[in-house]
Amino acid sequence: MGAVRKKPDGAFSASSFTPDGYVERAGSYFKEHGFFESEVSRKTEQFGQEAHVFSTYESRNAKDEKPFARGINSLQLFNDGKRWYVVSIFWDEERADNPLPQKYLTK
Repeated sequence: MGAVRKKPDGAFSASSFTPDGYVERAGSYFKEHGFFESEVSRKTEQFGQEAHVFSTYESRNAKDEKPFARGINSLQLFNDGKRWYVVSIFWDEERADNPLPQKYLTK
């Protein structure tokens, strides 16, 4: 798993972590705040046994609240002939200097 981060100086970095590392990093936040992520749009490309998915999301603290964040989850998938496996998940959030393109907001 990983995410793009914009540093205070404007530079960018890529964070990577295991699922357990994500729980360690964000678990205390989720203990005190609700978290609901819903998919707005999905674009999938496939070749053979691999696929790439751009899944546009909205994040909320409650189901009926206004989203506090939006972005795109980029997923790499592998199919062994029986089922799909998630190989990696990497995301970037929408920012004032990084608005979501319209093509990733439509189904």
